[in-house]
Amino acid sequence: MKNKICVLNYESGNVGSVFNMLQFMGYESIISNDENEIKNSTHIILPGVGSFGNAMKKIRSLVPLKILENEVFNKKKPFLGICVGMQVLANKGFEHGEHTGLGWIEGSV
Repeated sequence: MKNKICVLNYESGNVGSVFNMLQFMGYESIISNDENEIKNSTHIILPGVGSFGNAMKKIRSLVPLKILENEVFNKKKPFLGICVGMQVLANKGFEHGEHTGLGWIEGSV
């Protein structure tokens, strides 16, 4: 199977820059939160710019987290969080108050 990278878009950050970089490097990629696109990808990237709390609010409303968690944890799909996209993997963040993260990584940021 040829690699296909899904860049998640929760309207916070450098999604276009990440997508353009992948295209420049010759990788097949798509910007999408669609469940089928996430399932059909071989790799997933969660980019981000902004604050922890705002990012989590948008992620919870725009990204199908059950599907994403199944692909990453059960299917062992490679996943990369960039900037706040990596920070939200923690249990909680304290930027502009206390906010609950995804809890994929034990700890606080």
